[in-house]
Amino acid sequence: LRPVYGDGLLYIATGRGNTGELWAMRPDGSGDVTESHVVWKAQGGIVPLEPSPLLIDGLLYLVNNTGILTCLDAATGEKVWDKRVGGNCIASPIYGDGNIYVSNTQGRTMILKAGNSPEVVATNNLDDGCMASPAVCGKALFLRTKTHLYRIENQ
Repeated sequence: LRPVYGDGLLYIATGRGNTGELWAMRPDGSGDVTESHVVWKAQGGIVPLEPSPLLIDGLLYLVNNTGILTCLDAATGEKVWDKRVGGNCIASPIYGDGNIYVSNTQGRTMILKAGNSPEVVATNNLDDGCMASPAVCGKALFLRTKTHLYRIENQ
């Protein structure tokens, strides 16, 4: 789970389990800035244990380990929407061509338009579960399952 930075805020996951939180904080200052620099916190079921968040055009996308994708207003932490993508998710979502790609351990990748509503573009299934975050190189999308590495690209 990696931190994400944008629009003057750093988004950091603080732990696992019931105590896991996502903090949005200003990265400046020195010393103990916990009280003065934390802008907002999210906690509970929306905070992922493994998948890293995405920050796109002022919206923060989190997919938790039980397959729920949540979109937050990155400045305030207010929930914009959530959508069950299904399955168990340990891979981080990725962004490309205006779309968010969310892969689960059961082998399904759901593709959604980034934005203020959860518009599903497509859902694709692979024979084996996706155990790693998708990767992009040029116009190619790489998906690794338990047994295969797939390259998907329009020619």
